[in-house]
Amino acid sequence: MKIAITGTPGVGKTTVSKILGERLGFKVIDITDFVKKNKLYKEYVEEMDSFLIDFEKLKKALEKEDNVIFDGHISHLLDVDYTIVLRCDPKIIEKRLKERGYSEKKILENVQAEILDVCLCESKGKVYEIDTTNKKPEEIVEEIISAIKEGKERKGVVNWLEKYFDYLI
Repeated sequence: MKIAITGTPGVGKTTVSKILGERLGFKVIDITDFVKKNKLYKEYVEEMDSFLIDFEKLKKALEKEDNVIFDGHISHLLDVDYTIVLRCDPKIIEKRLKERGYSEKKILENVQAEILDVCLCESKGKVYEIDTTNKKPEEIVEEIISAIKEGKERKGVVNWLEKYFDYLI
């Protein structure tokens, strides 16, 4: 089984992925680190402070992986059996990204992406959305395991638009 743990930076993907990996006995691959280490990018885009990923090369490099969790905000674009989309209140994301030293531009871009459900909208296949706001990582992992065991799908349970519309103007 291949599981994608996706969501805007700051929602808790890495923490949840590590705990889930331990619980399931799955390997966890941090997509950002994997791309950098294996040079699976076309170029570095300085103004965005990110790499332009070569998805064909990335998909080929990961195709033989099994019993794996792909941790990354673009992991929902990979060929997986299950996509878990983690969501979090945009104010919390903003605070976390400030603490990480993100630029104001990158913080705004990611907060807007969370408000607009970008990772959820781009996800394909079996998708299960979880609001991580006010939940402990262990609770989230339990919910993921339950969803996978029962084959549950859930989308559209989080809506930040009314609460944070001002971020978009």
